[in-house]
Amino acid sequence: MLDPVILRIISVGFALLFIFAAAHKFNNKLQFLGILEAYQILPGAMLGLTVNVIPVLELMLGLAWALTALLLIQITLLPLISAMLLITYAMAIAINLFRGRSYIDCGCGFSSIAGSTRSESNSGGIQQLSKALVMRNCVLSVVALLAAASPSSRELGFMDFLSLVMASFTLILLYGAFNQLLVNRNIIGAWLNSPGSNSHG
Repeated sequence: MLDPVILRIISVGFALLFIFAAAHKFNNKLQFLGILEAYQILPGAMLGLTVNVIPVLELMLGLAWALTALLLIQITLLPLISAMLLITYAMAIAINLFRGRSYIDCGCGFSSIAGSTRSESNSGGIQQLSKALVMRNCVLSVVALLAAASPSSRELGFMDFLSLVMASFTLILLYGAFNQLLVNRNIIGAWLNSPGSNSHG
């Protein structure tokens, strides 16, 4: 049995994650297309369809998680589909890491918007592929599957809702801080590898 507060915290987190991810892709379709091309996994004929399907899927998942958070209604296959999508992203990242192509943009954060305004030779402003991203998506997929457990029927009190708000806010901050740390690491790495910094060494 899963405590209903835990289920709602998980649901709020995934609702925000998928809705913001979908909004980012809807608003940057050309950039998203370029990111998919850079992954070099899908055939060219499927790129146009994928660019339109993934944001819609993410939006539907986000709205379904929001419904679970608001009404505590568990939607069949929602955790499984969410976990499968996250694992698919992790596999795409892992394949390119194996190829030695860690320099491309993962396309999974709003840092990509900042990176799109820079030259392609400067990778400092994007969220590059890394093992940390693979691990992050694997952890998220496990958390999503936890939401498939049946919630207990206990009544929620004021402290439960307060805990829900505080926990959700904390998770948002931690997730944002994690992504920003990865971006900062890319910026520092790009600076250290730049010709100007080497000339002062």
